[in-house]
Amino acid sequence: MKKKANISDKALKLINQKQIKPIPKWEFMVKNWGWWLGFVVSLGFLMLGTGVSWFSVADNIITPYLWLFVAIVFLGLSFLLFERTKRAYRFSKWQVIVFISITGFVVGGILYKAGLASKIDRSLETNVPYYRQMVPMKMIVWNNPESGYLSGEITNINEVGFELKDFDGKTWIITGTPLIKGRIVIEVGQEIKIIGSQTGENDFVAEEIRPWNGVGRKMMKENN
Repeated sequence: MKKKANISDKALKLINQKQIKPIPKWEFMVKNWGWWLGFVVSLGFLMLGTGVSWFSVADNIITPYLWLFVAIVFLGLSFLLFERTKRAYRFSKWQVIVFISITGFVVGGILYKAGLASKIDRSLETNVPYYRQMVPMKMIVWNNPESGYLSGEITNINEVGFELKDFDGKTWIITGTPLIKGRIVIEVGQEIKIIGSQTGENDFVAEEIRPWNGVGRKMMKENN
């Protein structure tokens, strides 16, 4: 008993000397909820990355590399944040990894099936500068006039529109009053991408025109 008392006295004396104060319970609670909030946010980004990766692979429209990277990063981050929560010790590491992976995979698939992944991709293209340069659409997409996508080189300009030779060598008559996106000038020799609708064998009504490589050729020459 005396030995225990001596240890207690020494501990108490050390606490008084160093003016050590107990950490309040609310601080532990805030920190724990912070870890949980970070975990939920990371899990959400994992689901988003997985969902758009599903969309890119299944529909073969966009290159998946960025979103696969996002999914992998937030898979790891979700695991690390969960491991810091209060009751993480109850679960083995492999159980946590399997649970997080399955959750991301399944919910990502639901996002894709519900069409939300494609909407997210289009929304990011509209609202985030240079998003499409980081996540480009595949060549096959822009050579699919039946689905509203066409690309190629302008070969002639007339009063009602212009002629475009696609990358398969077919000539199209382009009409309409499209929205011009990006720094581009409609001129002979310019390579462009068009969103619109096919109205005939060689006729296409443009709703939106974009530069093929992100910036217009003429603007590139001026910058050089």
